[in-house]
Order: sequence, then structure tokens, then C-alpha cells
Amino acid sequence: MRFRFDNILLGLLWTLAMSLASIFWFNTVYGFNIFSGQHWQYLAYMQAAHTPVRVGFYISMVAIIFIFIFGLYLIIRPRTRKIRLPIKRISHNKHYDTDKNASNTAAVPSQQSATSITANVPPAQPPVATQTNTTAPSASARPPRLVIPITGGGFSSGRLGASNPPQTGTSTPTVQPADWPELREIFTSAGYVVKTAPKIKGVQIALLAIGTNETLWMGGVGIKTTDMRAAIDKLAQIFTDTLDETYININGFVIAAPDAATSEFQDILMFNTTNELRDYITRMPNPPLPDDDDGIFDAYSEYIDAVINHIGKI
Repeated sequence: MRFRFDNILLGLLWTLAMSLASIFWFNTVYGFNIFSGQHWQYLAYMQAAHTPVRVGFYISMVAIIFIFIFGLYLIIRPRTRKIRLPIKRISHNKHYDTDKNASNTAAVPSQQSATSITANVPPAQPPVATQTNTTAPSASARPPRLVIPITGGGFSSGRLGASNPPQTGTSTPTVQPADWPELREIFTSAGYVVKTAPKIKGVQIALLAIGTNETLWMGGVGIKTTDMRAAIDKLAQIFTDTLDETYININGFVIAAPDAATSEFQDILMFNTTNELRDYITRMPNPPLPDDDDGIFDAYSEYIDAVINHIGKI
């Protein structure tokens, strides 16, 4: 990904070392100076007159040339790192304790804050119970957390039904944009570097973070897995067009995907809540920088910033 000037210096040092070794060997064993034109002329006369020359002379010359070329290759050969993290799909059909679900859903209406995701479902008739959802949380309530109501595909079952009366409306819930501080806190605690979340192909990404070994995490909340796949493909195309040898491993995830029950993408992680995401990322922390990083991670971080800035202008 960048030009290494130290490879030229190492190659020059290797050339000088092999030259000194060759001079010492041929002068000591055969009395031949490889930098003397008269010696090479005398060798040519011996070969033209079919005068026998020691076989070890030619073997030594071939061996030194081979060692020189092989050593030079080891110094200047490209070194690329293509590391793929193991991908594990989190099933959305987990069985939770009924009592735990009841206690969690009871706290949903009164614990929404600026960072929560609200679902605007117009009721057929204004029941009294629905008006209590907009009241401010009491002082004795526990701190608000990110709770995602879901109404799509196989997900909508008991949580909303336990706390809300039956609705006759047919409109789907809309996810309000938020700053997603809880997602940033999860990845920051795991050692990742959180970047500005861009909007890719009309899809607002909830989180974008990078890690060592050219790893990138990208996630969304309440969006379809097909939209996340389109955003990942767009980002991967930019990486392919602008990078020659470096591979960036993109890990995608979606929280509360509406099409989770019918999704066909095995490489996109799916979670029901942010607590599931926290448990998974806690087991997959960002590894520390290697000792031979030499500023590679800083250059990688600057490159991602440039890509984010470029996507924001498309």
C-alpha cells in the first residue's frame, strides 16, 4: 500500500555484502579477482584453448549468483496480509425466559430517551394505554437502554403484544435517526476505533469501526439485510478500485432486521438487541497492534477517513 524506501537500502547492503564475499572467496581459493578485466581475459583465453579449469570455480560462481538473487528476492518481495476473521451467524430464533421477557417489555414504554428507537404506529382508535408511552421516565426508573420494537417477518411476536393493545392499522414502523452512542461504546470498549458513520447507497449506517489487520466493522439498526449487503458491496468496490495488494476484511451486522426470517446472507450477523451484540463483541475484541506495525494502522485509519469523506460526496 505504500512505497518502502528501506527495501532499496537493504538491497544495496546485500549487494555490497555479496560482492565482498565473492572477492574474498575467489582471491583466496582460486587467485581470481572478479573485478579485474585482465583476469577475465585470461579466463577467456583458457576456455578458447580448451585448457582445463577447475570445476569448483564454475560451481562457486553459480552458487554465489543464486544466493545473491534469492536473498534479493527475500528482501524486496511484497508482503501482504489477508486475514479473515471467522464469521458466526447469530440466530434470531433464540428461546428466552418468559418471565424475563415480561419484565423487559414492561419497562419499554417508560424508558425511551434521545438514543432510543421509537415506532410510530397510528392506532385505529386512541386508547388511553397508548398515551402513556410518551410520558417522561420517572426518577426511580433504571437508566434507559436501546430497545428495538420489531414488527417484521417472525420477529414481532410477544414483546409488543405484551405491552401494547391490539392495533388495526396496517402501516409499518419507522426508525428515527439517532446518534447510536451505545453502539460506539460497545466497540470502543472492545478496543476498536470508531469512525463517522456514512450514508451509503441511501442507507444510513449506524456504526463504522476499524481494527488491526485491516479489519472493518459496519452495522445498521432496523434496516434490511439486503440494504446492508448493498452498502458492503459498494464499500468493497471502492477498496478494490483504490488498493492494489491490501485486502480489507469487512464484517457486517444488523440489529432487528425486518427481513431476518428470510435473509439469505450467511456473512451478515443478525442480532435481536444491542445486548446480544455486546456479548458477541466482548468475545471478539480487537487484537493489539503488532510490534512491526511501522505506522501501517495509522495509514489505514487515514485511508478509511478519506473513503468516508469520498462516499459522503457521492
